[in-house]
Amino acid sequence: MVGLISINYKIAPLNIRERFFFDNSEKLVFHNYLKKVLGIEGLMIISTCNRTEIYFEFENHTGQENKFLHSIVKELVVFKKYKDSLSPHLNNLTGSYKVANHLFRLVSGLESMIIGEFQIVEQLKDAYYFSKKHKMLGPILGRMIQKSLETGKYIRTNTEIGRGAVSVSYAAVEQITNKYDLKNSKFLCVGLGETSKLSIRHLHQKGISKIKITNRTKSKLDSFCSELGYESIPFDNYKKEIFNSDVVIFSTSSKSPLLTKKDLKPIIRDRENKLLLVDLSVPRNLSDDLSDIINIEIINIDNLKDTVNENYKKRKAEVIKAELYIEEFLIEFDDWTNSRSLRPSILSLKKQVRELIINETISNLKTLSLDATSSDISSKLTKVYDKFSDNLVKKIKKASDNGKDEKALEVINQIFLDEK
Repeated sequence: MVGLISINYKIAPLNIRERFFFDNSEKLVFHNYLKKVLGIEGLMIISTCNRTEIYFEFENHTGQENKFLHSIVKELVVFKKYKDSLSPHLNNLTGSYKVANHLFRLVSGLESMIIGEFQIVEQLKDAYYFSKKHKMLGPILGRMIQKSLETGKYIRTNTEIGRGAVSVSYAAVEQITNKYDLKNSKFLCVGLGETSKLSIRHLHQKGISKIKITNRTKSKLDSFCSELGYESIPFDNYKKEIFNSDVVIFSTSSKSPLLTKKDLKPIIRDRENKLLLVDLSVPRNLSDDLSDIINIEIINIDNLKDTVNENYKKRKAEVIKAELYIEEFLIEFDDWTNSRSLRPSILSLKKQVRELIINETISNLKTLSLDATSSDISSKLTKVYDKFSDNLVKKIKKASDNGKDEKALEVINQIFLDEK
């Protein structure tokens, strides 16, 4: 009923992840296309620096899971104009329990690059509200996301997995700390997305005063700089400002590189000190051709994995505790999805009860005269009983192949035999 296609940092390098990044306008176009071509009943796409995950609902395609999954991957590759094989960089799941397990782990910080980092919660909420606003969610997918947010909140409250939690931005700041004298270094921060703001706040907490910030939206820039007391510069001047900086942190939503080899060579030629470039963006803000320039060092998302591994070791005990809580929430969700599969049969049964008992009873009693005896009433009700029971017996015989199907018979006996 529910499926997942995941392109994440564990199996897909940065150059693949950035190719499959979705902005909101693309999410809407892709949903409308899949709905028209494949008949999906629900879609939510989470797209961050570490992952693009496509959650979809296909209730009317039960029994065709693999075929349907393959079709969506095929359409994804075409949509993103990707010519190579995507299979080595994909994790695919089908089935509400498996997909829910992954989503519950994700929102609980267990699938983050840095275990216990909860930035994903806001990212999931944004993706959920966007899909909900544009009527892209099916009933199962919507319930699954709501339950996942409930799970994540419970785990953050009842474990210490988030105690001292670090984000990718914090990990980057820690690496910078190990390489530079922060109080005497000059910083330039390009962009004011959430990741960039977190980086700047982490630097601020460390007492860094020499920070200049630039952003395309001037009102947003002025407000943030005023709050922290940092200097703002016009966005058009950021390349010139690199010459006077020791560390430059890029974190924007630009789809094309903001710094190329052609831009950087004349800057480096006239500098004496080494330049550290930090790229926390997906797609990357630094072009691929910078790595062979001398006197610079580059940190990007994938360079932070050592920090991730060390962090995981410290939090292993809390991970185990969180997984036990996740299992409890999964059982609740699984019970709901299983009961939902009975809904058509339950509604049909209620309809038959109404038609064969209530309506038949009323119809039969209407034929009685005003002086009818209790025996007359009993006779009419017996006819109703006979009609209903005969109809039920026929269905039991058909469902059990007249008692030959032992598995069906076991279920029927469990339903109808009196407990002793």
